[in-house]
Amino acid sequence: MLLMISLFFAGCGARNAAKDKEAAGSKNAGNSENPVKVRVGLIGGDSLVWNHVKKEAAKENIEVELVFFDSYPLPNAALNSGEIDMNAFQHQLYLDTESKQHGYKLSVIGETVFAPLGLYSKKLKSIDELKDGDTIVIPDDVTNGGRSLLLLQDAGLITVDPDAGATPTLKDIKNPREFRIMELEAANIPASLEEVPLAAINSGIASDAGWTPSKDALALENAKSGENPYVNVIAVRTEDKDNPVYRRIVEIHHTDAVKEIIKKDTKGSEMPVW
Repeated sequence: MLLMISLFFAGCGARNAAKDKEAAGSKNAGNSENPVKVRVGLIGGDSLVWNHVKKEAAKENIEVELVFFDSYPLPNAALNSGEIDMNAFQHQLYLDTESKQHGYKLSVIGETVFAPLGLYSKKLKSIDELKDGDTIVIPDDVTNGGRSLLLLQDAGLITVDPDAGATPTLKDIKNPREFRIMELEAANIPASLEEVPLAAINSGIASDAGWTPSKDALALENAKSGENPYVNVIAVRTEDKDNPVYRRIVEIHHTDAVKEIIKKDTKGSEMPVW
């Protein structure tokens, strides 16, 4: 997969500037002569929320650059290597799994939204129309794939071994109706619905494809009370978790204005959690 904009030009200036301000301990992150530059990694092609954050941060001389990726594994790799400074695209469980698998040293400094995963179709009006042996597409990453299997269980299509926890695999299911469950990279799943009857799609990807999750999903995850591993987060390198510039960006994000943007932009399919 290719990045939608170039990622390989000198993040060092941003990191050094941020560390200089941290040493100074100033809440005002930058000044007109030396604005602090911060690169934020996102999935997709645009973001009303982060464009608002970018605009508000500029008033405090924090120059936010939005870096868009088209594949889920890329933003964490870029963050860990120093090519970007923050990212905001994933839930807690995905971050934990990626960090464990790849040895990333990343930490959460803020929460954003709960974005429910849903089951979508261009061929069916109800899950009851699904036939034995039909193909169902799910994301190929461990966390969202497991999450999809649990949603298929909630929809009455399969059963999942309870000992598998939050990240079951295809080896952990009973599939008496012999559905063909196929795994694809999450961003490519909407296009698959031209050929297959049912797919599990993340809320953000579904919205980008033109669906309104609260209206168009045939089945949708419910928000869970208490700690939720599927709450989306803002992540930084662990060494930067106390950086005052990055903390200030989280504060700018955690405002009523951003809540309103989220509600209008996602038509209620994503729920702010701060």
